[in-house]
Amino acid sequence: MSMLVASTPDQALDAAAKAGFDLDMLDTNLALTVEERWRQHDEALNILLKFQRARIERDARLSRAS
Repeated sequence: MSMLVASTPDQALDAAAKAGFDLDMLDTNLALTVEERWRQHDEALNILLKFQRARIERDARLSRAS
């Protein structure tokens, strides 16, 4: 993997875009307040924890059925 070195902010943005970073999403998130970003983080974490609990419950049911 080659290291990209940018000497200007524009070059850094171009390199990030070429590397696949979603700069529009980054701008959108940076426009939010810290509190709004924390709230979104907490919501995403809660969804992931629900999925994890559902997987554990499903696996427990499958284990009992075998």
